[in-house]
Amino acid sequence: MILDRRRLLSGTGALLGTHLLGGKKVRSGPLGPVPKGDLLAPYRFKLGIWLSELKLPFEQELDAAKEIGAEYIWFEGSRPGETRAVVGAEPCISSMTDAEVYRMGELVASRGLKFYQICAYRPFHNMHLVGLQKETLRDNPDFRLEFDNLIRSMQIASQLGVGAVHSYGFCWPGEWSVGQPTWSKAPTWPMKWLTRGGVIAEVDFQKLVAAFSLVLEQAEKYDVDLVLGMRPFHYLSSTDNFRRLAEKLGSNRFKVQWSPADNVLIGEWDAATTGFTNLRPYLHGLHLKDVLVIDGLTGQFEWRPVGQGKVGYRAVLENLRDHRIDAILMVATHFRPPGGTNLDAMRINFANVKSIIRQIEEGA
Repeated sequence: MILDRRRLLSGTGALLGTHLLGGKKVRSGPLGPVPKGDLLAPYRFKLGIWLSELKLPFEQELDAAKEIGAEYIWFEGSRPGETRAVVGAEPCISSMTDAEVYRMGELVASRGLKFYQICAYRPFHNMHLVGLQKETLRDNPDFRLEFDNLIRSMQIASQLGVGAVHSYGFCWPGEWSVGQPTWSKAPTWPMKWLTRGGVIAEVDFQKLVAAFSLVLEQAEKYDVDLVLGMRPFHYLSSTDNFRRLAEKLGSNRFKVQWSPADNVLIGEWDAATTGFTNLRPYLHGLHLKDVLVIDGLTGQFEWRPVGQGKVGYRAVLENLRDHRIDAILMVATHFRPPGGTNLDAMRINFANVKSIIRQIEEGA
């Protein structure tokens, strides 16, 4: 059942992560209250970066991650069949041989880094549901290609001992039009903004259920979790829509890479609080960037350094700590400082996230 925001926001217990049990104050964990005592280890924030925003040769990206202080990495890899724009760019996951997979694993491990998840470019990122039939999804060549690439990422994750693979949630009708290199908003964008992520038609919802049921069958086979990324132009950009699908699928392998900035961008102004509560049972990690919405109805916005937008990251991170959520913070950028590089932007955001964490831990 999707949560009633007005009821939630009228109380604080669920959001602060503390409860009274037998007259004692206890913290809340992913599965409920956890007694607070000497045996409860201090909560530790885990940090990583999204390499693909650096746009450097792969080994240079790994070196940068180590230098910045990341513990985890993930990347989308090169597009299948596309000439790499950068010499030595990120590998194309779906076409890797087993030898190349192990070589990639060695490159990561030799730097003391860990894989956060495996991603075969952008499964279902630019795909629309229009034209797909839920009964014959695997007969559609475009769906089959993305599906097979996703399965290959599962095989690679299994080989490397990585517990999760990444996918996306299909484009909202009219968003990201064919042939356009960047996001093009649909005529229905004002409705999507006013309804905090859009109302999914039942016919499309059933297609989503059918598609991800097929994928989750494979996830079970390869013993990995399926992590859905959030984008403002996708069906599952809101915490409500993701939770509705997750509850319908009923799989403990269906997880989310929470992107509070994308929630705010589609009108979910309380992403840091109620959004967290919606996604709490499904969290694998977070995609950290920040945004300033200038005019929601017309879709005008600016990406900002973390802490300089409207997400409210202190509340986000405090909720993770107070509920002891084992989710990994994957720092992204999307902005570039004047006269700076993508690597400069990553250093800024990583430092900003660490600053917020330090303030929380010091009780400032």
